[in-house]
Amino acid sequence: MKKVIILLMTVMSTLHLQAQDENFWIFLCFGQSNMAGQAPIEQQDLQVSDRYLSMATTDGADRKLGTWRKAVPPLCRADAHLGPADWFGHTLIDVVPENVRIGIVSVAVEGCPITFFDKDQNKPLIAKEERDWMNGILDQYDRDPYERLLSMAKTAAKDGVIKGILLHQGETDAYNDQWGKTLRKIYRDLQEELCFDSTAVPLLVGEVVRKEYGGVCAHANPTINDIANHYPNTYVVSSEGCLPSDDNVHFSSEGYRQLGRHYALRYLEATNPQLAKTCREKLSAAGLDKASVATSSLKIETRRNGMMLSVSASEPVEKVDVVSFSGQTVKTYALGGAKTFDLYLKELPKEKLVFVFQSASGRATKDVDLSIAQELDTLIDSLKKE
Repeated sequence: MKKVIILLMTVMSTLHLQAQDENFWIFLCFGQSNMAGQAPIEQQDLQVSDRYLSMATTDGADRKLGTWRKAVPPLCRADAHLGPADWFGHTLIDVVPENVRIGIVSVAVEGCPITFFDKDQNKPLIAKEERDWMNGILDQYDRDPYERLLSMAKTAAKDGVIKGILLHQGETDAYNDQWGKTLRKIYRDLQEELCFDSTAVPLLVGEVVRKEYGGVCAHANPTINDIANHYPNTYVVSSEGCLPSDDNVHFSSEGYRQLGRHYALRYLEATNPQLAKTCREKLSAAGLDKASVATSSLKIETRRNGMMLSVSASEPVEKVDVVSFSGQTVKTYALGGAKTFDLYLKELPKEKLVFVFQSASGRATKDVDLSIAQELDTLIDSLKKE
């Protein structure tokens, strides 16, 4: 009986290998808002090759969980937007052999810490989440984004071969060594459960919006850049030339296209130098190897006094948008040309927010953390009860 069981297992394993298409390259993508995508989808983004597919990791009007669909954006979820994975695939399709297909498996939670993808600590952390908009996203993944990524990766691997893992996350917590250790643990967990060869599946980690472009979270980039110094087969993807959106946390549509090209080129540099050379030549010939960055003369100084933010601007400000790290505009102040003004913060969400000041010459941003105010409110309430 034991010999029969072993024979059956061998036959089943052989059939599984035969079902896999070695020319169907699968890439796992995970992270927070920038991986989900926050920019408008434009006409050029909708011209998608039949060889470029994405697996639905949630249900939606245009997708069914666990099935392949043409990689028409949005890739991550039906309620997401344009992100870096879109043009990662477009760029690869343009240079890989014509018999190769590209498949994307994307799971991302806007504003989440890296620990939401750590299977050994995410459940109690997610259970404590109080933000309605984030809970709405988590519910689409049955409140376990790691498990959803893993289960969809297993489904995808029945059809093709896992070739790489792309991460864009760090705006929330890439400020210390623990972030890198947690990220590498997640990679090892995926490797163990999906049984792939770590030497053949690189981990690609993208920079956030750079400091020279006004990136609000640019102080995460030193930690992101350092990770490749400590872990094998890990590569940093530059965000140089990737233009930000108005909040300076997320990228613009063209910024995501450029970042996607950078991911693709970095992957090819790590795995196939000849294809990387072809890719560089094509991007250069099309003028897509660099981008210009507009600058603004607007300068902003702020002073916080409890639940009021006093602002002094170098030129008249027309309006201020308040944006969450999930990419949602939570409030807009219409100012009509004031240079000094106060913004009352009492009605804003008690979390880290980005204030986008708009003038005739452009925009400037400031990040304001109201989560401390929430802690003070809780302390005051507890003292009152005593």
